[in-house]
Parts: sequence; structure tokens; C-alpha cells
Amino acid sequence: MAKNTKKKKNRKKLKIALLAVEVVVLIIALVLGGFGIYYAASDDAGKIKIRNNLIKELSGCSFVRNVLLANEKGDYNKNVKDKDYDESKIKVNKEVRKKLHGYTNIALFGLDSRNGEFEKDTHSDSIIIVSINNDTGNVKMASIYRDTMMKIRKQNGESYYSKANEGFFVGGAEGSVNMLNTNLDLNITDYVVVNFSGLANIIDALGGIDLTISDDEQFYINGYLVETRKVTGMDSPDVATSGAVHLNGLQATAYCRNRYSTFTDENGEEYKNDLGRTARQRYVLKLLVAKAKSAGSDKLIKIAKMILNSNTEEETFIKTSLDFDEIMDMIPTAIEFNLTDNTGFPYTLEMPTIKGKSMVVAAGLTYNVEKLHSFLFEGQIYSPSTTVQDIDDTIQDLSGVKETRLKEDRLSDDEETTDSEETTTDRYN
Repeated sequence: MAKNTKKKKNRKKLKIALLAVEVVVLIIALVLGGFGIYYAASDDAGKIKIRNNLIKELSGCSFVRNVLLANEKGDYNKNVKDKDYDESKIKVNKEVRKKLHGYTNIALFGLDSRNGEFEKDTHSDSIIIVSINNDTGNVKMASIYRDTMMKIRKQNGESYYSKANEGFFVGGAEGSVNMLNTNLDLNITDYVVVNFSGLANIIDALGGIDLTISDDEQFYINGYLVETRKVTGMDSPDVATSGAVHLNGLQATAYCRNRYSTFTDENGEEYKNDLGRTARQRYVLKLLVAKAKSAGSDKLIKIAKMILNSNTEEETFIKTSLDFDEIMDMIPTAIEFNLTDNTGFPYTLEMPTIKGKSMVVAAGLTYNVEKLHSFLFEGQIYSPSTTVQDIDDTIQDLSGVKETRLKEDRLSDDEETTDSEETTTDRYN
């Protein structure tokens, strides 16, 4: 009994905000700021290790935690914590509750909020699942294409099938988390949400980002800047050139919104339309995480102060369901986490028009959920729940889109068939 209790406590401690660089930066900065520990960013591995070890030791000290709780918890609970989020309303498919262990999954929502509000009636412009391996601290990200056809449940209990970005629109954070759990066999209970202003401010506080853009990307960044300036009330010049550029927060936010030009990743693979937009978003998060991990404490403290003090009831740009205590518990893991890989979902898809809406339809939801689990949870044996299988059947009936497998899986199936045939032939010769 004591052993099970210990395991539950350990799992509780692994609820961390590794998914959003905003929260990673915040938790590190709270410790640094609370004790005036100043280490400049350095390439010296020895200094970085000393700093990290010191932070980890301090985070576990009851005196340190009490000081931080007294100084920072009030502002955090007032300005960052979502007090209305009810975790008891979160649903997890029955089969998943019994077998999905060893990982913490959190949802990151980027809101297309034109009025700065974080309530329902706002579409989620980006949906990213972040999965943390509880043993290794390795982190993976999976973008859910916002137009992906999913089963969505309204607050009155009625359900219907539409684009994934409507999950937040009809049910807020709770509804969107439930949508992901139901359609993808996940066990998410926590989330972080950020809007255009929040992303732009965080990027500015980290000093902007350096990347290479095409002529088309330059054109669409400047086009998106027109509306992004109006929505955020922030100002920024247009991007003057293509090629190797330095983008400020507002420019980088406009870059993340672009779905009209091709994105080419570091391996030379091309992504178009919403697949390109989500790939850009994951790439920017990857760059931000790298900057946050190497930033000096002065920069981290600046960001923490901005989140705690600028994020008010009048102007909100980041909210989370995570408790202050949960974040404090996870500082030792957060300080050394490793973002290992990212992907987009679904893997095989078609884009039909259904009831006047252009949808992204998984070509076999069951197959695609199997691929997602294989990506996020290496080494775990997974069988889709009856809930996902039923949703798959309904989506195929509504869309007419049948299962299509990736080339490598088709080849694998062919090889298994060939092996089976050879074995049968051998048996009768």
C-alpha cells in the first residue's frame, strides 16, 4: 500500500509545464529571482552544471519553497492560474485509464483571440500535445492540425463532428482537453493556453529568434503583421528582407500564423497549408526552448516578472491549469529536460469538403492514433479503445475517407504476407 502511495506521489510530481517555454522560463526564474542568484548565460558546461544543480537543490528546500510561496504564489494564482478549470470534468477513455503509464501529457493551445479573452467562443489556432517521459525527462511534441475532423461534445452533452479548433470554441479548455482524450486515447488533465500577445511578449523577452525565410514567407509575414498589430495593440516594422533574418516577437508570431507558403524543415522536408503552419509553430517553440535553457538569470527574471505582473484580469496572455506547487515540484526535471522530436497529426489524411467546410480527415483514425502512440510512447504496447474505433467508423461514414497507410507500413504488411505465404508453401512441400 505504501509503495502504491509513493508511486502516486511521484506521478503527481511529474505534472510539469514543459510544453510551453513560457512556463519553463517562469519556474526557473522564480527560484533565481527569489534569491538573487545571477549567472550570466555561458557556454561553460561546468558553470551551467553548477547553476542547474544549485537550482535543483534550492527547489527542494522547504525554506526556499516557503519564501517563494509567500512572495510569488499570490500573483501566480491571481494572474496565471485558471481558477475556473474543473479537473473533475475531464474524461479519459476507460481502456486508457488502465494502461497509459510512465508519461505526462499536457495540451498547449494557441488562441486566435481577437479580443484578448480566453473563454470559450474562441477558436484554438494551434493545438499541441506535449508528452514527457517521466523516467528520462525527454519531451516530444505533436501538433494536431486545427481542421482535423473530430468528435466534439457540447456542454449540454450533445456531440457532433467538426474541426478540432471548435473544441475550445464550444467547451473552453475543459472541452478541448476532453476532445483530445476521447479522439486520441490520451489522459491529459492539464493545459497551458497563450494568445498572440503572450507569444510575442515572450519572444521579445528572450531577444527574438534567428532563422532563414523564403521570399514567400517574408511576404506573408508582412501580410499577417497588419492584423496581428491590430489584435495585440503592439507595433513592429515589416520584415525587410528574406534569407537569414532576426525576427522580433510580433514578426515571429506572424511567421507562426502563415499557412500559405511552403515550410522547409531542417531535413529539407516540405510542408504545405496547415501542415506548414503547425511545422513552423513547432520549429519556433524548439528555438525558444533552446534560448530559454541558455538564457542568463536576468532575462529569465524579466520574463517571470512580465508573466506575473503584466498578465492581469484586464489583459491576459497566458493561463494554465497547473498549480504553483506542481510547478515548484517539477523544477528539477524542467531544468534539464530535452526536446527530442516533433510531428504532425494525422499522418495519412485527405482534405474533403463536408457540409461546406474544408476538413482534414484522418485516413483511418484508428491507424493514425496507433502511429501517434508509437511516436509519443516508445516501447508501449497499444491497442485502440472501442471509443476510438467507433469514432473511426463514424468518420469514415460521414467523410467517405478510408484507411491509408504510410509507405513503410504498407511495405511491412507486404513483407509479412510474403513471409506467411513462404511458410505455408514450405509446410506443404
